[in-house]
Amino acid sequence: MVCQYLGKCGGCAEITLESKIHEVSLLLGIQNFAVFSSCDSAFRARAELGVYHLEDKIHFAMRGNGENLKSHFVCIENCPNLASNIQKALPLLQCSLNNKAFETLKTRLFSLEILSTQTNALLLTLIYHKKLEESWKKDAEILRQKLQRALNLEIHLIGRSKGIKLIVGKDYLTESLTILGKNYFYRYDEGAFTQPNPLINSQMIAWILQHLKNSNSCDLLEMYCGCGNFTIPLARKFRRVLATEISKTSIKAAQFATQQNKTSNVHFVRLSGMECIEALQRTREFRRLNGIDLDSFNFGAVLVDPPRAGLGGEVCNFLQQFPMILYISCNPLTLKQDLETLKQTHEITHTAFFDQFPHTKHLESIVILQKQKFA
Repeated sequence: MVCQYLGKCGGCAEITLESKIHEVSLLLGIQNFAVFSSCDSAFRARAELGVYHLEDKIHFAMRGNGENLKSHFVCIENCPNLASNIQKALPLLQCSLNNKAFETLKTRLFSLEILSTQTNALLLTLIYHKKLEESWKKDAEILRQKLQRALNLEIHLIGRSKGIKLIVGKDYLTESLTILGKNYFYRYDEGAFTQPNPLINSQMIAWILQHLKNSNSCDLLEMYCGCGNFTIPLARKFRRVLATEISKTSIKAAQFATQQNKTSNVHFVRLSGMECIEALQRTREFRRLNGIDLDSFNFGAVLVDPPRAGLGGEVCNFLQQFPMILYISCNPLTLKQDLETLKQTHEITHTAFFDQFPHTKHLESIVILQKQKFA
């Protein structure tokens, strides 16, 4: 990668995919695996940038690469890792905000969050250290129209300050992914989790689909389902899916996805990981499950995509009852810990590594485990 900020900005490091795979495969003790690489640049569809004020001008900034990262920032003009439509928008956005006509949009601006899609849409969230008034929306709409005309992109703006959220346009985007020749449609909400690398995301879904058989008798349990990213395509492989997620925003987006993709065999329920376990073990009743007959499910597989902290012992013990476990991990260290429990009853049949964030130490893993006959 050619980047003038390499070694200064803390976002990247000079590290190869081969070295990451070697380290993670040794850590996990796995010898047979598939590897999926990413584009070297323009791969990231989400970004968070600081805003640095200098001599009445703003500059976008990233945390620096040094010992005192909290206080050290590097001003950047652009970032080659970002999706092409983000790279296209950043210089014009900075120039516009530094124009006197948009002084109210620049004052006390603290940071910028950007979400993009492959359908050429951008959602820009401007975060402030001041109380925003409704009048902010007037200037934001003028800026939005200017950016849309100049960039030929669909643009939406959100202003945020403590306890306040102002929307100009929409606070979500719709995304389209093509997976194994079929198009899927999703809703990506501001502030909610979405997969940051669209190419790798599609490859992850496709890889799982290719390792599943069609079943008219077995059901899938999915925990931590988010916006239905994996749920909707995998629903084709199972009779029914029970998908749980704690975020109200993500559940709303997942229900949108079922409608857009005409998927009728999925039940999305707002439950945390532990609440899901309590419900299935019948130790607690939930009104959120009204109308869903848990006894009618015949779970042949469970899919988990936990946060970096992993699953933990109690959840792993719960998963040991399922014939197949599909584990998506963003942290090899917690994956290793969880596998120590899961391998007491299951054996790893397939593993793949996905380079979600090139030029960083991060490596995404998917492990498929089948229950051992004697367990």
